Amino acid sequence: MTNNQRSRGPHWVAIFAAVFTLPLLYVGGSVTTYRVGLAVPDWPSTFGENPFLYDFRNAPFGVRIEHLHRLYGAAVGLATIVLAGWFLAFERRRWLKRLGLLALAMVSVQGVLGGLRVIRVSTLLAAVHGSLGQAFFGLMVALAVWTGRDWDGAASRFPDPDHLRRRSAVVLALVYVQIVLGSWLRHYGTQAALGSHALVAAAVWIHAVFLAHRIERRRGELARLVGPSRMLGLTATLQIALGLAALVFVLPIDGTPRPVTSAQAVVRTAHQTNAALLVAAAIVLTLRAYRHLAGPATVCGSQPRPIEESVVGRPEPAALDWEAVA
Repeated sequence: MTNNQRSRGPHWVAIFAAVFTLPLLYVGGSVTTYRVGLAVPDWPSTFGENPFLYDFRNAPFGVRIEHLHRLYGAAVGLATIVLAGWFLAFERRRWLKRLGLLALAMVSVQGVLGGLRVIRVSTLLAAVHGSLGQAFFGLMVALAVWTGRDWDGAASRFPDPDHLRRRSAVVLALVYVQIVLGSWLRHYGTQAALGSHALVAAAVWIHAVFLAHRIERRRGELARLVGPSRMLGLTATLQIALGLAALVFVLPIDGTPRPVTSAQAVVRTAHQTNAALLVAAAIVLTLRAYRHLAGPATVCGSQPRPIEESVVGRPEPAALDWEAVA
């Protein structure tokens, strides 16, 4: 294996792990949408059998969905073991090696939480399980960014008069708060959860559109931020549309409860999965903003002049020693 393959290997492994994790969020969301989280009453076995040998093809629909969720979760766990091992073997930076181990710890905790949710019949653990799953996916995306070419060597820095670094971090925080509130709403369905969820959703959309607009105005110099900012605005807008559609299905206008159809289930689960894409866009934008924009103490990648070296009160330069020069 060449040195270039070793250096680029962790990046491609991280990309694969992130892409491979995304469908798990959809499958897990389907479990919640169809309310089949307890279709298999035991864990880690499946109806007392080895889960990897259990034949679920002719099982009831709810059992198939829940068992598929478990199998895919195990596959993501295996992919994370490969990622952590690859980082330990080939990644040069120690802090990334540690983050690879953190990813392995998170996916392990996630699996245990899912199992405890079943054996303890805990709605709270189900909500935490869903929120942590999105955080784990966010870490996979961040690892893919940190191992990319952007983080090799020095980066060009540009002024940040619009405070885009801080605003992108605020959007990222709001997006994750929105995910936690969405998990609360999906599992408990209270009016307080709905109101909080809608309020934060509006804040996320406003901030996302503002960021996209500001970055678009400077797209010539901030080319590395244009893609994720557009993705952020697009996914935030799509999230609002999917959320409104899901709300119509959850709270019918006539107040009469209705069974969830397949189309409605797809919309509601897509709303949750699109939230993961929103997280990914916010993470990429925030990390690139901190990489390519100057902080308060720097301008264009250089430290500000100390006060004694400013224009006002600057000491006179020492006279040149012409004899030494000659």
